[in-house]
Amino acid sequence: MRIRQILLIAFVALGLGLATLIQGMGQPAFSCEYHPEAYEGLAMEGLEQELTGSGLIGRVHGAAPAMAVLTVREPDNFFEHREFSLVPANADIREALGAVHRHDQVCLQGEWLYNPSSQPHLLVKEMAVLESWQGGREYEHQTQVTQDIPDRTLVGVVHAVGAEGDVLVIDYDDAVLPVMVRDPAWTAGLYRGDLVRIDYGWRRIPARPPHAYLTQPPTVVDAIASLHNQPKTLTGHLVKFPQSPQLQFDVYGLAVETLGQQRIFTLVNFQDPEVFGAIRQRLATLWEEQEEGAIAGRNYLINPHLTLTATGTINVTSPQQANPQILLATPEAVHQ
Repeated sequence: MRIRQILLIAFVALGLGLATLIQGMGQPAFSCEYHPEAYEGLAMEGLEQELTGSGLIGRVHGAAPAMAVLTVREPDNFFEHREFSLVPANADIREALGAVHRHDQVCLQGEWLYNPSSQPHLLVKEMAVLESWQGGREYEHQTQVTQDIPDRTLVGVVHAVGAEGDVLVIDYDDAVLPVMVRDPAWTAGLYRGDLVRIDYGWRRIPARPPHAYLTQPPTVVDAIASLHNQPKTLTGHLVKFPQSPQLQFDVYGLAVETLGQQRIFTLVNFQDPEVFGAIRQRLATLWEEQEEGAIAGRNYLINPHLTLTATGTINVTSPQQANPQILLATPEAVHQ
């Protein structure tokens, strides 16, 4: 419970004052009024009423070629949220979805889209960007799903397990691959950040974005939870998650390669705010000294010319934890 409470320090409470958000940005064709009661408990009935009425408001979780995901959160509760896959109803909406960025706040009007997956999909008929986040850099995906991913079998990183186990999302290099799961028992116990080997085939529908399906249960090659509470010394490139609507301050991590795939370990200290501040300051100084070497990652900045070594205790407390953490005792626990 203490870690959960301390994490709240690093996140901004999501207040949605609509008048402030759309000021100077033009009035959308639909009202985009925010009704907090409709988001309480994230009940599908209330969210559907917003979607088909004044507009469903959320933030872009991820945007990749031909794919965007919306996160809708419960009012004043950062940790309770739902993710929805977005399907454009026409070419104009497809172009608009292709232009959004992670953390953009959007208002969508449309309807639930029937699909055989348990992952909810929204057919987007109208869209307005209420708040555009300018903190990142433009990023072009380097890995093409159907061209650069090995056919039929691969080792990748678990990005998410959704829809009560019916959907597995895999990171392979910088590609994001949705994988349909025949039996939810196949994904039971998987953690975000696990390295897994999957055997798969390609689905014909939908054609965009490409979807795969598991032909047998995944094999865990390296379980991230097995590192929990273990003292480790890890080496990798310095990563920066810039301050954003979800982060009160810049957060740093190490991009560590395992079996050819990258996992990011966040560098933190939850015991002493002053020590944590000193760690961030040390990392910020190192970053600024070599900032010219930094390049854009998928949702972060990374400096492939700046390699650091960190010694601390690994912290993995939840299957949905965004990144594993290295708990550092002092600023000197990370060095070049």
